[in-house]
This record gives sequence, structure tokens and C-alpha cells, in this order.
Amino acid sequence: MGKPKAPRGQGRERVVAAALELFSERGVSGTSLQMIADHLGIGKAAVYYQFKTKEGIIEAVLAPAFEQMRRIIADAEASESQQEVATAGLCNLVIAQREVVAALSHDPEVRRFLEMHSEAAELILQLGRMLLGPEPDTRRRIAVSLFGGGLASVGIDPQLADIGDEALRSELISLGQFLLKA
Repeated sequence: MGKPKAPRGQGRERVVAAALELFSERGVSGTSLQMIADHLGIGKAAVYYQFKTKEGIIEAVLAPAFEQMRRIIADAEASESQQEVATAGLCNLVIAQREVVAALSHDPEVRRFLEMHSEAAELILQLGRMLLGPEPDTRRRIAVSLFGGGLASVGIDPQLADIGDEALRSELISLGQFLLKA
């Protein structure tokens, strides 16, 4: 008689946590499913039982960020101050997902995943349109690009690791709104 199996999903959180830790150390490209299994002290088949592909793991790592992006868009669409709500929401997203941003923001494999994942690409486009506003000029386009790139950098900058979430949130929102109003 075979060994009883745990229901699918019970070990998903452990796999995602281990993957995120390894992605932080080695990047997505430098992390294999076997490495994740070894890190957890389980067989590779157990990882496959939870996730059929590395892309599935990447999607699970990013799922909370996607959900937060959906909420930002909904809140901004319901507001008369779309740009301000989107700016604050993105700052909050970076703070809430600091570890994920640090691990994944500059990884080429994650970029490819985001380009191929239609919902992620649409969420990013929607947020970009909210920040750009109607008929953005060159200055506005550069400001939005600088804001987005700067937000991603905040999550990985070791010089900022000692700043608490509330102080960082306050400064990011203030500076982001200043930059986007310039």
C-alpha cells in the first residue's frame, strides 16, 4: 500500500517561501526545482505535486502583489484623484512586498514571465496609464519612469533597510507625488 498523500496545496506555502529565499540568493534563473526540493529536504516529485512548473511558483510568489495591484486600480478608479491614489497604492505595494521586490524586480526571467502573463501585463499597463494621465508630455513620461524605477530600487537598496515601514511609506508617497506633479 502506498504512502498517503497530503492534499494538494498544503505544502504550497512552504515551497513558495523556499523559492523566494532561493530566488533572493541566486535569482530565478539560478534556482531549479531540485534546489527548492533540496532546500526543503523533500524529493523533487513533492515540489512537482504542488507546482508543475517554475512559472507556477513565480506566479504564486507574485500573487499577493497582483491582488494588491487589483485593489489599487479599483480604489484609484473610484477616486477623483486617480494619480494620487495610484501613487500611494504603489508605494504601499513596494513596502508590503519588499522581500518579493528585492528578490524579483531586476530578474530577466521574471521580466519575461510578466510580459507573457497577460493579466500581469494588463495590471502594469493600467497603473502606468493612471500615473501618466491623459496626453502625457515628455516630462511626465520621464517622471513616471523615474518614479517606477525608483520604487523598485527602494526595495533592494541595503542603505534603506534600517528605515521603518511608516517612515518609508510617508517619504515615498510625498516624494512620489512631488515628482509626478513636477
